Amino acid sequence: MNGQTDSHPRDDGLAKEMARALTSWFERSARALPWRHQPDPYRVWVAEVMLQQTTVAACIPRFERFIRRFPDIRSLASAPLEEVLAEWEGLGYYTRARNLWRAAGMVLEEYGGRLPSDLESLRRLPGIGPYTAGAIRSIAFDLPAGMVDANIRRVLGRVCGIRGAGAEAEREVRQMCFSVSSAGSPRTVNQALMELGSLVCLPRSPLCGECPLEDLCRARREQSFDCWHGSVPQASRTVRVEEVCVTASMDGLWLVSRPCDGRWRGMWEFPRARVEAGSSPDFEARALLERDFGLQPSGLQQTGSLRYRVTVHDTRLHVFRAWLPQPPSSAVREWRLCTPAELADVPLPNPMRRIARSLGAEGRDRLSLSVEKESAGA
Repeated sequence: MNGQTDSHPRDDGLAKEMARALTSWFERSARALPWRHQPDPYRVWVAEVMLQQTTVAACIPRFERFIRRFPDIRSLASAPLEEVLAEWEGLGYYTRARNLWRAAGMVLEEYGGRLPSDLESLRRLPGIGPYTAGAIRSIAFDLPAGMVDANIRRVLGRVCGIRGAGAEAEREVRQMCFSVSSAGSPRTVNQALMELGSLVCLPRSPLCGECPLEDLCRARREQSFDCWHGSVPQASRTVRVEEVCVTASMDGLWLVSRPCDGRWRGMWEFPRARVEAGSSPDFEARALLERDFGLQPSGLQQTGSLRYRVTVHDTRLHVFRAWLPQPPSSAVREWRLCTPAELADVPLPNPMRRIARSLGAEGRDRLSLSVEKESAGA
């Protein structure tokens, strides 16, 4: 079984021309990225997962650090999940790390620690969808695959003149990607398509004079760039959310708990809750301590606020300081009291780490946070 079932597109001649041009351009212009000089399956997999919601520039040092800590599938699978989440801290979208860890265990158990090369087996692994499976197959194993992300979708939609935003247009783009990758080295061609979309075929003001596919491109010929599959502007959507977070201490120890929802599962946070419509942040802060931890604080005051964004949710987090007369008595969440030194080693999501860094030693609070946007670190 070759693991790839896409049929060939309408124009194999165009695919061969594109593969030649892309290969020549990529050999001259490819960025020197750490996962490229040694494209073994594990490194490609980790890089593709990190790059799903993280810029290349931010990914480079974190990829190198992650690989030093977990150099292979066996070391990742055998590590406690909390250690993996701690190493992922700051990259955001922690489901990626949890799935990576779960999938490493499956690969170790079912495939002897070696990633499979066929799409069907790859797709069975947690966190690996059609694009990531295609990326692993083509980049790590140099086998043809129709992998489509936003960059490849935009490039092929424009070059091949594929219109529409529906399933048929997406199928046509995937077929074209498979055919182009089959016409050359899939490793080189698919990375070239990704690079081209990232650096040259930009969503706005594409740099056509630098594009190796300029002479083949329908969008260039028609001087129309935003009517093709992958280029039609999408209406932005934002959901505004209000939350409270309480930094509570007792005798210099800070209270942290497991998250109140699934977003940061496996990590820790300062107690947090949603501010319901018609309520107020100070009411919700007191209710949170009483309802979830059985606590009546001896003092409570708001110390600042910050903003963070996860997908379409733009959240304003009101931060409160509380002083506790005793430990939680009837908590409904798992909790622990940490010294400042221990707090530095606890895996916290980005907004919580920002708060932790603003806390003074020995229970003194120095929190002074402006309202800022946290784009992808939540």
